[in-house]
Amino acid sequence: MSRHLYKYRHGIGVALLLAALLNGFLRFDGSWQRFFIMVLVQLWFGQAVYNYARGARVAIAPGGMSKDADPKWRAALAGFALFLYGGVFFLSF
Repeated sequence: MSRHLYKYRHGIGVALLLAALLNGFLRFDGSWQRFFIMVLVQLWFGQAVYNYARGARVAIAPGGMSKDADPKWRAALAGFALFLYGGVFFLSF
């Protein structure tokens, strides 16, 4: 699957970045701390999805999987990161 995503890797990265920023702007209530926490948490998980799409190391927190790891586990980790990325849209910080 990563092979099919590879040609769209930069589009995926830009879409994840823009969605995180848009979410931060739409939910901005005057608290810059809340804004930056929301955006940074989404970028933290979004970079894992982007790195999976480009075939690099998929990392969440201090752990992760190298590009030579089992593709199924890499896909599972990227899917989990995407789930958490999407979950931030619905959290109220």
